[in-house]
Amino acid sequence: MSTTDIGLVDSTELHHIFESLMMFRIEGINVPGITVFCQGGRRKWLVTTKEFTIVVTGDTADFTGAYKLPLTSVANAGRPRAAAGSVAFTIADGMVTAASSLGTQTLPCSSVPMPKPQHVAANPARVTAQLAGKELLYTIFAGANPPFETNMIDDDDERKNPDHFLLRVEDGQLHVSSDWTGSRLYPIRAHTPATTTGAGQIKVNPDMLNIIYNCVDEDATWTLSFDSKESLDIVLESDTHYIIAKMVIAPVAKLHERVVKILEREKFEFQTTPGGPIGVRHEDVVIAFDFFQRADDDSPLVRMSTVVVSNANESAELLREINAHNQSGSITRLWFENSAVYLAIDTLPDNLMGLAQHLRMLSNVAGRLHGVLEPFAAEPALPPKRGTRRRSAKPQEQPEVWDNQ
Repeated sequence: MSTTDIGLVDSTELHHIFESLMMFRIEGINVPGITVFCQGGRRKWLVTTKEFTIVVTGDTADFTGAYKLPLTSVANAGRPRAAAGSVAFTIADGMVTAASSLGTQTLPCSSVPMPKPQHVAANPARVTAQLAGKELLYTIFAGANPPFETNMIDDDDERKNPDHFLLRVEDGQLHVSSDWTGSRLYPIRAHTPATTTGAGQIKVNPDMLNIIYNCVDEDATWTLSFDSKESLDIVLESDTHYIIAKMVIAPVAKLHERVVKILEREKFEFQTTPGGPIGVRHEDVVIAFDFFQRADDDSPLVRMSTVVVSNANESAELLREINAHNQSGSITRLWFENSAVYLAIDTLPDNLMGLAQHLRMLSNVAGRLHGVLEPFAAEPALPPKRGTRRRSAKPQEQPEVWDNQ
């Protein structure tokens, strides 16, 4: 029987792991286990859920393989006053043993493939704020925690707590603010100096406070970062932690989730990527779903579009038919672009009840218009206007379901 020595884990490392797991337990979040592995000569502890990825980096270690341990094996070792010091972890015959000066605990575990923890790639739109843990904790809670007067108001009228708080980074400052006027209180703001790159702001789910409270070590230096243009996550990083939290209030991402649920409920054939475009195949018509955040409005929209005719010439007859369709009062819209004729319907979040109906309508109209427009698309193209340059055809990037048309 071979034995894998995970190493002697000190109380500081155990405490970091325990605090992370305790947050999930308090919130009632299902965590199937914690994975331990060795990378770069350091012990790594990985926890993943739908909204979080947490990697805790421990001391030096030298072992092969990756192992999923039950939470109890490390939570009991890391619980305050539990193990009274360091704990030696060994794995043999599908069991993990945690031995301390106070005793030994043995539980089942399993060998798993070596994980590849998610890591957010750097890009120019990503802004960062680096500061000490004490300043980070104070500023977050000073700007986002409920005011002290919460639940101290003798008023039976319904009060509304804010559904987000605001993080803003600019000019060497981290700003945190929240608006409690809906609870008959007041807006609060806090800021602190930080080493910053770029500038931007994001709306954050208040549940993010729990992970900051449980995971941020006040003695460490932390870097907070997010994408200022397409915010889908927040990253918190220190020497011992790498945390990706999908707690950003992104209207486009929420709309994407709602659309996916509708497509699943209606049993459409589709392919998608998280937060990205969706491809749907309905009655041999392939329809693209694209999501847009309008610059002049917080409300996003979803655009369903399909190619009616490809390899088309921009003829006078074709443009005449396109204009006639667009002026007919139909909720579908035609246009010519990159040697193709497109048909689309725009839908706002408030109108998602009709999404499936609109999808079927788009498919039917596209099928009918294909036969109408194809002869006109074959007519000679209009000569280019003097002094203008025609754009070269540029194929769209499409989900796999759009292939093999």
